[in-house]
Amino acid sequence: MTNNPLIVQISALTRKEMTRFYDFAASPYFNKHRDIRALVAILSEAYPDFSEKKCGRTVLFKQLFPGLPHHQPTLAIVFTYTLRLFEQFLVVEALGETGAFLDKTLYAKQLRKRNLTAFLKENELETEIKSTNKLSKTVPAPSTTLEGIQRKYRAAAERDAISLQTGHPQLETLLEKQFHLDAFFALEKLRDACELQQRARVMKAELSKDVLLEAFVHAIEKAEKLRQIPLLEAFLSVYNLMKTDDLKQFRDCLDFIKANAAQIGKDDLQQLFNYLQNHCIEQINKGQQPFLWEVFRIYQLQLDNQLLLVNGELPEWHYKNIVTTGLRIDERDWVRHFMETNKRLLPAGVAENAYRYNLAAYYYHIGQPKQVLPLLVQVEYTDLRYNLDAKSLLLRTYFDLGEDEALMAHCEAFKQFVKRNKSLTEFQKKGYYHLIRFALKTHRLRMNLGFVNQEKWRQAVLQLKGDLGSAETVFNKPWLEGKLGEMLGEA
Repeated sequence: MTNNPLIVQISALTRKEMTRFYDFAASPYFNKHRDIRALVAILSEAYPDFSEKKCGRTVLFKQLFPGLPHHQPTLAIVFTYTLRLFEQFLVVEALGETGAFLDKTLYAKQLRKRNLTAFLKENELETEIKSTNKLSKTVPAPSTTLEGIQRKYRAAAERDAISLQTGHPQLETLLEKQFHLDAFFALEKLRDACELQQRARVMKAELSKDVLLEAFVHAIEKAEKLRQIPLLEAFLSVYNLMKTDDLKQFRDCLDFIKANAAQIGKDDLQQLFNYLQNHCIEQINKGQQPFLWEVFRIYQLQLDNQLLLVNGELPEWHYKNIVTTGLRIDERDWVRHFMETNKRLLPAGVAENAYRYNLAAYYYHIGQPKQVLPLLVQVEYTDLRYNLDAKSLLLRTYFDLGEDEALMAHCEAFKQFVKRNKSLTEFQKKGYYHLIRFALKTHRLRMNLGFVNQEKWRQAVLQLKGDLGSAETVFNKPWLEGKLGEMLGEA
């Protein structure tokens, strides 16, 4: 029963939301079925424990229909109708979050249908169009979200419809309707344009010429009034950025988004930052290291705007990526402070694991490899990504400590793990194979120092460095290059 769609979905509710659903089901306006009210009451009482012991089919049927023999089809019908009511509840909840309950446009439309527009207060719709959203501190002004712009369009359209019904059509109302329609269309087009660019790059595909992106974008660029909408200008800036590698243009784009963050909805702000992060990663992969600092700056902005939290918690992979990025630009003090202050935000089940792994990575970075091994021993490798990252870190640690036998044994075990793991892509396998191969070759050359002809040894190191430089898909490549560079400096 725990896999029942209704049970699965209400399990995702908070206690407060579960109570609201109980109140919703108890309202005769929304629900007149006694059995549904009874079922929701039982589930609300059981929350959050929906185990078979409390919510099994037999248990629920006995509570709903005491004294009757178990009849599964009857129980299934009650669950079906309760699920439909739950779907309605979620819609009502969404309307409440967006402030649609207080949308004057809907009120005006109902009055117009009944020829009661005389009861509309003077300029009520105009106020609706020009107002800012004061319904919730978490929802920005309507003009800064796609939904808000659409709402303004509906209000302007209703205002124009009323002017026609009353026999006093106005040019102003129709122009106002068109402006908000243009704004809605332009923003939706720009959002799709950015996403199309992103997907085309990831999939290495050409965009269809039937999609008239450039023509629309060119028209939007000429619309000065539309470009006064911060969200629209932000997506336009990101779209144009995707077609260039210019660092200054990137910084201008990021600075604009940062300056207007308060006027952009959180979902859109996170999406914009995601596009910028992906752009940075692409540039870093091309060797443009200054973009590492820009990724770090984006993470800081996301933290400042609380965009990385999910239900009040910081996902472990955001935690790890921030630590990794900070260490790559040697912001060691900032990273250590971040690790300690944000450990409490990690999900309880993974907090210690994530903290130990990232602390091990921190100690390795600051040149204390002896601190790494005890921490990695305590990391539970339940996640493939942690497993692979930890094995890579362990390889580097053994190498730096000069633990020759441990390094050789670890590389062989690492190689077999990569070979046998069917979850890895060919790209991942290639990257780890090359890491192991070049690490072992570098290790052998280091061991041969002083035992072979000095010039031949140096030429061998130079040859390996050249092979590494021309090789594609080598994980931890900067580390390998650094070790070869150290060896050449010693020679």
